[in-house]
Amino acid sequence: MKQIAFALLAGTLALASSCKKEDLGPRPTDLDRSTVTATPAEGSILLNWRIPENVSYQYVRVTYTHPETKQLVTKLASSYSDSLRVDNLLARYGEIQFTLQPFTKQGAEGTAIQIAATAKAKPRVEQITPTKLSITDANVFVSHPEATEGPKAGLVDEDDNSFYHENWHAPLAPMPHYIVYKLPKAVKNFSFYMKGRNNAGRLNPEVMDIYVSDSFDGTFDPEANKAVLAKELTELPSGQAAAYTSPNIRMDKPYNYVWFKIKKVYNDRLFAAIATLHVSELSISIYDPETGKTTNE
Repeated sequence: MKQIAFALLAGTLALASSCKKEDLGPRPTDLDRSTVTATPAEGSILLNWRIPENVSYQYVRVTYTHPETKQLVTKLASSYSDSLRVDNLLARYGEIQFTLQPFTKQGAEGTAIQIAATAKAKPRVEQITPTKLSITDANVFVSHPEATEGPKAGLVDEDDNSFYHENWHAPLAPMPHYIVYKLPKAVKNFSFYMKGRNNAGRLNPEVMDIYVSDSFDGTFDPEANKAVLAKELTELPSGQAAAYTSPNIRMDKPYNYVWFKIKKVYNDRLFAAIATLHVSELSISIYDPETGKTTNE
């Protein structure tokens, strides 16, 4: 008798469970598998689908297993959405399988669709810190100094009111002219800051080439000193007392000297005047999210 009662109870529970599922209502509109795509991007994958006609689902549930934590991740997209971007992925995770499944408001399930893709590598993140180098006028070499005003010390004396002036007495030497700095140590990556003299004459360099070298023999000949071209600069600012910060200049090895080859001065004058010319060493740290490691240059 007890066995019969137990069987009747089990049957009643099964019927109740079946009725409960039926209470969820009709199944939702399915997604068209042919419209579902997965597009890799840097550190993410974009899932797309076409919204069906007469859509009856409340949302699309996207699930995947995180390759690193092994945990199931769930994301939801409303019935008005035709895409969902999954972020914080890495290329080294390899192929990830996503399951897309529509659900009604009552929880009725549609057909699950699987699609797989591999994210593109996240870009490396650089942090660049400039440190101004201390350079004395004894380590500044100029090709065409003026004897009566504007000594070369004006370039590095921390005073924007002083200045270096090239020779303006006849005979005038054609361009190019040179300023060469001996750095306090060999430097691989650097930038420079230049400020024009605060004078209506606006004798600012407009076109310059930047070289680096291991040595300097006093001849102002880049080729003879085996100088390497680091950067070509045009259209430098010509305003009175104009300030300019160069792009970051990165070399394949450290060098002891930086050369400023002045090729053109505002209004095609044959002499320049500069209030300040500073060189900064660049400390560069590079974080690679694909490896989790940081390297320093």
